[in-house]
Amino acid sequence: MFFLNASLKKTMFYSFELQMAGVILLTAMAVCGVSLWIKRRKLEKESVEQESAESIEQDISENK
Repeated sequence: MFFLNASLKKTMFYSFELQMAGVILLTAMAVCGVSLWIKRRKLEKESVEQESAESIEQDISENK
């Protein structure tokens, strides 16, 4: 009976460790995903602004 009880506690602790590792990894992956999304949005916004500035300059040069 003692062996079964000790084995069960070890299994539960191991399970708890895996759960905590999963929580930590999930949180880290979520933070990295949000960070990459923000960087991509910023780059897209800058490229759109740059394209619009170039098109305005092109329109001005064509109208001269």
